[in-house]
Amino acid sequence: MFLKPKEQVDSTESKIVDNLRALSIDMIHEANSGHPGICLGAAPILYTLYAKHLRIQPEDSKWLNRDRFILSAGHASSLLYATLYMAGFPLELEDLKAFRKIHSKTPGHPEYGITEGVEMSTGPLGEGVSSAVGMAIAEAYLREYYQKKNKNLFHYYTYVLCSDGDLMEGSSYEAFSLAGTLKLNQLIVLYDSNKISLDGKVSQTYTVDLEKYFQSLNWNTITVDGEDFVALDNAITKAKSSNLPTFIIVNTTIGKYSQWEGSNQVHGTPLTEEDITSIKNKLNIRDIPFTVSSEAKEEMQAMIQNRMKKEYENWQAYVESLDDDTKQQLVKMKENDLSLDHLNIHYEVSQDETESLRESSHKILNSLAENNPFFLGGSADLSSSVLTRLDQETDYSSENRLGRNLNYGVREHAMGAIMNGISLSGIRNFGSTYLAFSDFLKPSLRLACQMNLANIYLFSHDSISVGKDGPTHQPIEQLVSLRATPNLEVYRPADANEMIGTYKVVASKKQGPSAILLGRNRTKVKTNTSINDVSKGAYIVKKEANQLSAILIASGEELDLALEVALALEQKGYQIRVISMPCMELFQKQKPSYQQELLPTGVKVFVIEASSSYSWNQYVSNQNYLITVDQFGYSGEKEEVLAEFGFTKEKIVEKIETLLR
Repeated sequence: MFLKPKEQVDSTESKIVDNLRALSIDMIHEANSGHPGICLGAAPILYTLYAKHLRIQPEDSKWLNRDRFILSAGHASSLLYATLYMAGFPLELEDLKAFRKIHSKTPGHPEYGITEGVEMSTGPLGEGVSSAVGMAIAEAYLREYYQKKNKNLFHYYTYVLCSDGDLMEGSSYEAFSLAGTLKLNQLIVLYDSNKISLDGKVSQTYTVDLEKYFQSLNWNTITVDGEDFVALDNAITKAKSSNLPTFIIVNTTIGKYSQWEGSNQVHGTPLTEEDITSIKNKLNIRDIPFTVSSEAKEEMQAMIQNRMKKEYENWQAYVESLDDDTKQQLVKMKENDLSLDHLNIHYEVSQDETESLRESSHKILNSLAENNPFFLGGSADLSSSVLTRLDQETDYSSENRLGRNLNYGVREHAMGAIMNGISLSGIRNFGSTYLAFSDFLKPSLRLACQMNLANIYLFSHDSISVGKDGPTHQPIEQLVSLRATPNLEVYRPADANEMIGTYKVVASKKQGPSAILLGRNRTKVKTNTSINDVSKGAYIVKKEANQLSAILIASGEELDLALEVALALEQKGYQIRVISMPCMELFQKQKPSYQQELLPTGVKVFVIEASSSYSWNQYVSNQNYLITVDQFGYSGEKEEVLAEFGFTKEKIVEKIETLLR
């Protein structure tokens, strides 16, 4: 559908848009860094959204029932900051002048928690549009949840501005296809179709018929001229009444009014002073940096307040009339507190049985879900293998917005981004796949760590002991990659006791992501493992009787092997301490006195873990003390693969004894 141009544009609207353009290029020129092309071309889109459609309250940027706007094309950040400033969010001209400077409110790409009005960190293309799908999922869940309780609290739209780069990244297709299947009709994506990428014409690399493409994904599509404010307004209005998600193709001109108009030369290169002067003359704006029309700014803010003031006040008054429990739920959401309210875990641990960690995790997940309605999750088509299905809950679908089992399909990258969107909307959630496939969602996980979101990642099949599936499914470098990611706590529990302890720590966190690694193989439930000591990251599971000869550190299913090795060495006269280290990051946060108590100076330390050695060098004197794996595995029986890499009691005892002599 193409909406034709309408009547002539109001001069006040043009003045607001032109001020947005001028502010954007001034910021880029001041920083000598940025992307002026999209700012000049897409300014009418952001004006139309903010002035005429977005349900926002600039003085309360975290209002829970606000519309969400995601700048997936994060390189247009200066345009977003200019828009927020003109709309009345708490930004000053000095903040705009500090664009891309350290510790400013206006970083190079939008960062969550830095600038009020910025809903998430964007920049890596594809992440914004994909996370917006998670926000739309969360909105529908919250709306239905409270409506079922006769409370009309949530009804908002999620808008996105995306670029050609967002569409080229595979994660966006994964997310778009799921959004169409789920009929997320509160999701509206505006595409800045300027036909130019950084290296040249988009047609060199991308020739998709987007109308047919999105229609095939079960989306509504509209095409408009990006300079026609009325057509833009009508397109968004039409999108809001659709029963499907809507993709609006906005035909724009990159670098509008510049000497490089329509060229890739204006994509990521600041304009010259001469070009800025020329543009401002065309826009009838004084050629003084950061000049702003007070009339234009006041008019834009008045447009927002005239639409929103009464609605916002009515919503706040309505909340005041609600019960205390509901109010407390809303306070938690607004404060980004994603801790679960009820941490009672119903679990029978039998010391006489063995159980795989994924089985233990499944029991605990279901226990936590019983009394925590804002806790949901799913897997990348592996719920039957990672065991992440909530048995007493239904599937989330276009007909059932209250389902708490999310079927992501084989879409790890989109799953990771959608998880971010759900967390940003105030709902605690988990996602799962095999550890070897964690690389697929690493960009989204990395953003979750930057935004400090309390996502829970469940990664199963966590070592070469996967066996017959072979090296493609046997993780080697993935565990060290996760441990190397700032702000991510990585847990590798050894048995059901440590699994309970892990979930107690993770579920109580208000913020911050956690990765829990689950073994596929059955392990012994041990009498000397501790639920409570998981919170310390590491603790002693077997203490020496006399003078200490050596310390063995292990995690996960290798703890069983470490205990067997310790007993065998004691029979040879050595005194061995065994330490379980389910979470290296938590141990590193402990007081030096506790760390010294566990690992006293001068005692030889060995590490047993069927994964990369790189995590462990800080604990040993040299590589000889690491019993780890630094090459890809083999397809074969579990015992054969482990033996090939030296993970047998006999081989490890021999190696340790040689080094102790």
